[in-house]
Amino acid sequence: MTIPYRIVKIENTQFAFFPDKFIVSDRVKVDVAFNFAPSKDLSMIRCTSIIHYTQNDNLLLVLELATYFEIAQVGIDNIKKDGKVPVDFLRYMGTIAIGTARGVIHAKTEGSVMNPVVLPPINLVEIIREDLKVEGE
Repeated sequence: MTIPYRIVKIENTQFAFFPDKFIVSDRVKVDVAFNFAPSKDLSMIRCTSIIHYTQNDNLLLVLELATYFEIAQVGIDNIKKDGKVPVDFLRYMGTIAIGTARGVIHAKTEGSVMNPVVLPPINLVEIIREDLKVEGE
């Protein structure tokens, strides 16, 4: 299924980090989650990525980033016909969102002790496992 798109907006909806809680020699745990929200007419899909860094049960960093994808008419028609957004396209949107999040984290922690803690590669196959069922207008 072909779903032509363009990125129309990137919104940093939440960011906080706590460098005073960071211990350089201890392991940092990274948790990532995604939420996908299509508009009612399926012309837009918002991919929200939520990232938490923790260490020894202390929150070090939280980022919530919304990436908005405008879907071309042929993509809308394909989604309506199949009644779903395919998992492969969801993962593709997730890949773009994670790359953007990596840049946001780097820029916002620049000059702090946490800047060397880079968002690692994320296996989206393990996180995003199924198609998104939708109903068009």
